[in-house]
Amino acid sequence: MQTDKTEKLKEALRETLTQEEIQKKLKKESPSDNKKTKSSEIKNPKDIKIKNTNDLRFTNYLIYALCFIIIVLAALVIYLIMYNENSVKIVYKETKQEPEVIVKEIIKPKEIEVIKQEIVKEVETKIVDLDNKNFRKYYYTQKTRSLKCYDFKADSSIISQECKNKITNFIKKNTDFTRVEVIAVVANDDNVLFNKIQNDIKNQNEAIKKRVQEYLLRGISRQRVIEVSSFIRKNLDKYVVVTPTNYYVTSAKTNKGVIIKGFYTPNNNKQ
Repeated sequence: MQTDKTEKLKEALRETLTQEEIQKKLKKESPSDNKKTKSSEIKNPKDIKIKNTNDLRFTNYLIYALCFIIIVLAALVIYLIMYNENSVKIVYKETKQEPEVIVKEIIKPKEIEVIKQEIVKEVETKIVDLDNKNFRKYYYTQKTRSLKCYDFKADSSIISQECKNKITNFIKKNTDFTRVEVIAVVANDDNVLFNKIQNDIKNQNEAIKKRVQEYLLRGISRQRVIEVSSFIRKNLDKYVVVTPTNYYVTSAKTNKGVIIKGFYTPNNNKQ
């Protein structure tokens, strides 16, 4: 088409047309060209139809999507309404029920107060005219019962509470005792003071060392006898008489304490 125009221009130039004549000629020829272009556009109806179908398809998709969203929202709203109605009904039923009252009767066990009373046996005192014969009969009787307390600490005369309880029960139980003796028991562990003065007497002969050791053991044994005898006289004087002893027993083991020996006459034997 463009080549046709150029050819026509060349022909017009050849004919030596004026400028105005050339423009008029071109204007006359241009409507035919426009008609050709319009006819060419009209000749393509398929393109217009495809474009219209695409637009229609997009519109349909959009409508379908909106319908689906509306259906989902409607279903969700219906579900929530039904759920709320059910929950309200359940709450209403629960409030309608009356609570069950359970009364528990608690039975407290009766407390029985047990009062322990110490039963003290009365000591029957029999007055006997003591002459030389009767005195020997009661004092030198060979019938004895013994109690041992071996829980004293080394080089100590302190009586433990356990030993005091044992002595008290022993004397109260045996009401036929006429007298008791307290005999000290010592062991090698009681040589605490003697071991401390070893350096002071190391130059002395063995006889003097033995004598010093003997005196120290006599001292601790005597102290134990005095402590136990004082306890009996102070707390159990109405039950028995304490007679002194001037000897002690050396333990082959580690026993440290006292032996309580109770004497009774055959006539008052309660075995």
